Amino acid sequence: MTATTWQDLGFNQVPEGLSTEMIPLFEGLNEARGAWSFEGIVAGDDAAAPLKGSLHIMGNPGSGMIPMWQMAWGWPADDPRQSLMDTVMAGPSKDGFDLMLIRIGPVKNPGADHAKPKVERTPFQGTWNLASRTITWTERDLPAGLPGQAAKDDSAKPRQSFDMVVAADGKIVIRNSKHLPQGQMVSARAVVRTGEAPEEPVTLTGKHRFKTAAEVPDLRIKPCLPPQATDISLFSERNGHFAQYKVTEADFMMFLDKLWEAKKDSSAHKRDEMHGEGEPADRERMARRFKAAGWEPLDQAVVYYSPSKGSGAMTTYYYDRETGIVYHDRGYW
Repeated sequence: MTATTWQDLGFNQVPEGLSTEMIPLFEGLNEARGAWSFEGIVAGDDAAAPLKGSLHIMGNPGSGMIPMWQMAWGWPADDPRQSLMDTVMAGPSKDGFDLMLIRIGPVKNPGADHAKPKVERTPFQGTWNLASRTITWTERDLPAGLPGQAAKDDSAKPRQSFDMVVAADGKIVIRNSKHLPQGQMVSARAVVRTGEAPEEPVTLTGKHRFKTAAEVPDLRIKPCLPPQATDISLFSERNGHFAQYKVTEADFMMFLDKLWEAKKDSSAHKRDEMHGEGEPADRERMARRFKAAGWEPLDQAVVYYSPSKGSGAMTTYYYDRETGIVYHDRGYW
């Protein structure tokens, strides 16, 4: 059986010599996606109380800025009002990946008026042990400035911790919990799979070619392309993509007009506010920008912009009306 590589998991470029120790963890979390029944124990006033519930796990580690999986624990199985949400993230670090978990909950019955309940948000730092297939999660401080951060760190307060076993077949086990407050799930064990994972969105990484825009399956890329685009080349990464294609000037301008009409009230910038909009592109800047894709600058390119998000994410278009060729670049932050 061929060993799984980082590329198999959606990483197009990885540092040379990157340890493969976390590959079994990522494989296990991918295998866990879907629905499970689980048994566990929740901390109560007098003694730990047994519980049964449902566990739903989803995630698409090949897309987005970082790999991420969500685990929604609900108990009892027929009452979704009491639940716990664990979000597992693997952020890049100098030596590979830092494991992080944000626990939200438990979320309890908000009452007859359906008022929004107050829930705890607790961050954890994780350490992976390949031999035991276990992540040990230890409570960490919230980043500065976030809601819920204590005015002063209480160094005397015991930090919460627990182990999460990620089996090769996807079964998740919670055990060895310490200092968890009342209402928290101190242990749990996935029992049987009750539903297969939903189909994950298609995520393209690396270089690809398509004849038409209709053939592009990645829903992060498709909205950036004019529907009439043909002869498409893509260079896609986790944090964004480059695209090259052909389209007539009339179709390209109509596409931009529709983009702006749809987002005119939500865009972080106005259409006439961007410096360089409708002006000739800088060839040197184009050369630097598209070097990774291996594309030479367009001779007569004019710059255009899409609407933007509050984070600043948007698409920059370089259109050469003489040849009908467009380059664009898009970030996902």
